Amino acid sequence: MTNFLPAGIINETISDINQKAREMKSYLAEDRLDELKISLDALEEMALDLWVFIERFQCEPLIYTGPGKTDEVIKRLEWALAFSEEDIEQILRSMNTKKKA
Repeated sequence: MTNFLPAGIINETISDINQKAREMKSYLAEDRLDELKISLDALEEMALDLWVFIERFQCEPLIYTGPGKTDEVIKRLEWALAFSEEDIEQILRSMNTKKKA
């Protein structure tokens, strides 16, 4: 299991919000206020759902803008984290060994 999440779900929601906003403009131009209210409620719910989704993360999301495909970058990040966690464990063991000596 990975802690890295491709931004696809966020991109899709932003695209949906954009589409809903365009829809609302046409409702406003055509004075279709009932449809406008319904769309406005849906837009508010989409934005809230996205906010709640992101707010549940333990840390602030990062955006990587370098080269590589998403899956490749995730694999490299997982490897780097695993490697750094091993280093930290070794350092802590080394410190404990030195304290005992």
